[in-house]
Amino acid sequence: MRLGTLIFAAALIAAAPAWAQSTLTLEANPVPIVDAQINGRPVRLEVDLTFPRGLALSTQAAERIGVRRVPFVGIRIALEGSDASIGGRVARPRITFRGAADDESTSAFSGVFAAPVSTRADGVIGPGVLPYDVVVVRVRPAQEGARDIAFNLSDNDEWVTRTEAGGQSVLVNFNPGVEGSVFNRTAARVFDASGGIQAAGALAEMPVVLGLRTQMQPVTTSLDVNGIPVGPSFARTNAPLLGADEEDAVVVEAEPRDPPPARITLGRAALSNCSTITVERRTRRLTLRCAL
Repeated sequence: MRLGTLIFAAALIAAAPAWAQSTLTLEANPVPIVDAQINGRPVRLEVDLTFPRGLALSTQAAERIGVRRVPFVGIRIALEGSDASIGGRVARPRITFRGAADDESTSAFSGVFAAPVSTRADGVIGPGVLPYDVVVVRVRPAQEGARDIAFNLSDNDEWVTRTEAGGQSVLVNFNPGVEGSVFNRTAARVFDASGGIQAAGALAEMPVVLGLRTQMQPVTTSLDVNGIPVGPSFARTNAPLLGADEEDAVVVEAEPRDPPPARITLGRAALSNCSTITVERRTRRLTLRCAL
């Protein structure tokens, strides 16, 4: 009898984490916003699924909520493969989220910047800052015939997965806060050379994150990621792609010594048939619910 009781108790302990999982559901309308507290004061934070595990605040927001900057410690954020950058000061605020375990507080690497970091909220955070076991982002209303498309994450704080597109191994992440998908510079070179993307407009400077801007060119593509069409899309590039419309275009190709991995960021249009993005941190699994 005693052995049976011990086995039953052990079973309860093993099952407890599944019962105690904390869940956060966010509406991506048009971007995910989470309510929190910093220094005991309420804030609204934009959750950028492509942002690293950190917090970005504008100087105005930091002063309003009493966030102190670390003396003599600066920070600079630069876009991958670009000269565009923004400088700021390091801070170490405590952030409290409702509904997390015991109203759990978390400390995120934080930067305070003179430029506005969000037009919709007090600051921007990456999903790794959220202290929840399960995070669900609702992109669109549920559709009939939907199925789950699962991806493995190597890091549950960085919502990036590796898969295949057009016969190439690529990193893929998701940004329902922007309309079009984006090929990073490495992916743009790879798929431009293979014919996987074709230029569909002029090269122009476009906003990316935290007010930073970089050169992109609209492209057409028939590529898909696990059955999800990638287009409409933009390719990050400093020079017109090989398929540029201009007959007299001059294209210079150069391979960087240590290029970053090829990456495709799927935007809201690519996710038009997907209702939710769900991450289960304990299993490091990201699941899209899509009708394809």
